Amino acid sequence: MYRHILVPLDGSALAEQVLPHVHALAANEGTKQITLLRAVPPIFTTSVDYSGMLATTADAITTMEQEALEYLQHIAKQFQGEGYQVHIEISALPPAEAIIEYAENHDVDLIVIATHGRSGLSRWVFGSVTQKVVQVAPTPVLVIRPKEVKA
Repeated sequence: MYRHILVPLDGSALAEQVLPHVHALAANEGTKQITLLRAVPPIFTTSVDYSGMLATTADAITTMEQEALEYLQHIAKQFQGEGYQVHIEISALPPAEAIIEYAENHDVDLIVIATHGRSGLSRWVFGSVTQKVVQVAPTPVLVIRPKEVKA
């Protein structure tokens, strides 16, 4: 039984394709809580001009966190309308670390995550958050391969 499902989202339409699966699982498993997680790691810059950089960087991080919060609140309303307790989590850790850390510390029963299906050089350059989560997660992981979204 999956009482607490963790759903990492990155704001992409591909990642959101896990949501119907989460709805189905939650309905069939008697899920009590769904946590929507978005990682917003800090911005690091190599600029040497320190005059306004700190304020600009802090403003950019605040803006990204606010956008992430609004995005997750919009998704949360869908589940809350069906009676689920929804928790929103924004993390400053890199995505894979944020997911694993949250799962380890919050009694998560299942992680439902999409894979972006990168291969070859792009997978090597960008890494695979999903692969890292599957290898290290302390709980079962359901990986959904989304259909390609046409722009």
